[in-house]
Amino acid sequence: MKQNFTPEDLVAYLYAETSIAQRLTIQDALRRDPVLAQELEQLRMSKRQFPKVKFTAPKRSLQSILNYSRSTALEGQI
Repeated sequence: MKQNFTPEDLVAYLYAETSIAQRLTIQDALRRDPVLAQELEQLRMSKRQFPKVKFTAPKRSLQSILNYSRSTALEGQI
């Protein structure tokens, strides 16, 4: 059975955001389909070209997010 994979499936695979079953299925398909393997390689090359940037949120913003999370977590328990 041939399965079609979308670019989103390959991106999820590339970033290790797939389940183990999905990962194994995609790996099998990559071994069998050179066109799919080439698509993944193009995505890998594109990923390498992204700038290496780290973002740090201000402490005040992080604290606001944590406070909001705590307050909404309590709402779910009531």
